[in-house]
Amino acid sequence: MNSRSPHGRLRDALLRVGERRHVPEADLRTAVEDALSELAEETLGERSRVRLVTLGSEDHSWGRNLGLRLADYDVGLPDLLWKADVSELPSQVGERCPALGQDEWEAALLVCKLILMALESEPEPVLDDAVSVCLPRPARAAARERFCQSLVAIAKRADLQQNELTAQLHSTLLDFASETPDNQQAVQHIAVLPAHQPQSVMRICLSRSGISLAQVLLRADGCPVPDSVLDEFPDLNQREWNAVIQVAGLTLLAFEGELVGGAE
Repeated sequence: MNSRSPHGRLRDALLRVGERRHVPEADLRTAVEDALSELAEETLGERSRVRLVTLGSEDHSWGRNLGLRLADYDVGLPDLLWKADVSELPSQVGERCPALGQDEWEAALLVCKLILMALESEPEPVLDDAVSVCLPRPARAAARERFCQSLVAIAKRADLQQNELTAQLHSTLLDFASETPDNQQAVQHIAVLPAHQPQSVMRICLSRSGISLAQVLLRADGCPVPDSVLDEFPDLNQREWNAVIQVAGLTLLAFEGELVGGAE
C-alpha cells in the first residue's frame, strides 16, 4: 500500500502510536486525526463523524496507554465494541449483506476490537503533571508487534499467498489475545482473501461469505446503538456510535491492500 495514499497515511499514523519514539502525544494525535479525516472524506463524505474520535490516554493501575477514544465521552473504542460483541446483526447490514450470519457479525466485531487494542501503545509510567520532558513510549510487546506486522503484511506483502497471510493472522491474533474459546471461534470465521480485481489485493474477510470486515463495519454506519452498549454507557448518543463504527471500518480499510494509484 502506498504510504502517501489516505489508506497508507492512516495505517502509518496508527502504527506510530505503539512505536518506541520520543514523539509528543499532541503530535501523534494530530497525525491520527488528520489521517482519519482524510480517509473519511474520501470514503464517507458528508456522513463522516470521525472528528468525534481522538487519540487519547487512559490511566490504569499498571500504567498509562494511548489509543482511539471518543473525544467527549472519554471511553476507548475497544471498550465500546466489547459491549457490542453480543449485539444482534443490524437489519441494514443484513439487507445489504444477505449472506452474512449472526456468528460472522459477532466475529467481525471481536476481531475489529482486538485490532484496535493491538494498535494501542503499551502501558507506560504515569508521570507527575510537573514533568514536561518527552520520554520514549515503551515499544510494543513481542506478541502485539507480531500481530501488527501480520496486519501490515496484508497491505504490503504482495509476495505472500492468501493461505500464508491467513495462517499468520490467525496465529498472531491468538498469540496476542490468548486462545480463549471466543477468540478461537472468531478466527475460524476470518480469512485473508483477494479482492475480485486485481487478485493480488488482499483484505481481511469473513471466510464463508467473502465479505471484507471493512465493508461489514462501514455498512453498519447509522445502525442504532445496541442495548448492550447503552446499558454500560447510557449517555452515549447516536452520532458518537456512528463515529465508533466509522473509525473501526476505516481502520480495517487502512490495512487492506490497495490498487496502485488509488483505492479500490
